[in-house]
Amino acid sequence: MKNIVFSWLGFCFVIVVSFVSCGVLIHFLSKADYSFNRLIVSRHNSLQLFANINCSLPPVLSKEEFLNEVRYLGNLKEEYDLLEEGILARIFNAFQVHPWVQKVVDVQREGPQKIKVILEFRTPALVVPITPIKDQIEAADKFRVVDVNGVILPKNAPQVGLPVLALPLPFPTDKAGVQWKNEQVISCAKILGCFSGVVFPTGCLIEVKDDVVLIYSEIGPFKIVWGPLSKNEQIANQEVDERKTIFKTKYSAWKQTDMKDGFIINFSNSTQK
Repeated sequence: MKNIVFSWLGFCFVIVVSFVSCGVLIHFLSKADYSFNRLIVSRHNSLQLFANINCSLPPVLSKEEFLNEVRYLGNLKEEYDLLEEGILARIFNAFQVHPWVQKVVDVQREGPQKIKVILEFRTPALVVPITPIKDQIEAADKFRVVDVNGVILPKNAPQVGLPVLALPLPFPTDKAGVQWKNEQVISCAKILGCFSGVVFPTGCLIEVKDDVVLIYSEIGPFKIVWGPLSKNEQIANQEVDERKTIFKTKYSAWKQTDMKDGFIINFSNSTQK
């Protein structure tokens, strides 16, 4: 009799434990399913179009063109996941390798679902004519533009108002975004960086003769003679600042005359005041 009672109680205990276990399991699965669904929804909301990134644009490129080129260079997809580890660094690197971009200042989250990229772009400074190798040469290959550091810009870089190097050079072996390996190009480009905002006359040329840089045009006439600077870096920087101040003053006065007269300024030595 006792064995029957104990067997019955054991059976009831197993039934109760089974029901409790099933209840706990169902509760756990429902919570897990809810969390999984939330994760799916969160991941879905974190997918953003690369084309919607907020950023400034270089000249001659639309937002669609620019971001498509950045995405291609950075090997990124049309959509990016805001929750992906290291995504901001990948976006930073993609923008930094674009030839128009001089510096990526910052990549910021703009609200919960947007990204803003702050950029500094290269400034076109000098047009370099290309020595024709064949009888037929594409128009886009006849000239290349470099920035104030001699870095090669894309073929569609604007040329209006920029001096042209007087001596044609062979087509550069490096691609856009890389500094042209030519001392004359680098020197002329850096000097032109001192004349930021100046629109030079049509047909203005630049060349180096005996360590003196000449920027000139027969129209006007227009001529700037830029002589050697001091070998002392600190003194040379002071001389550059002085020359920039003198040029700015004379150039402003010349513009007020509607540029009717010629413009000639001679920095043939470092002692000019």
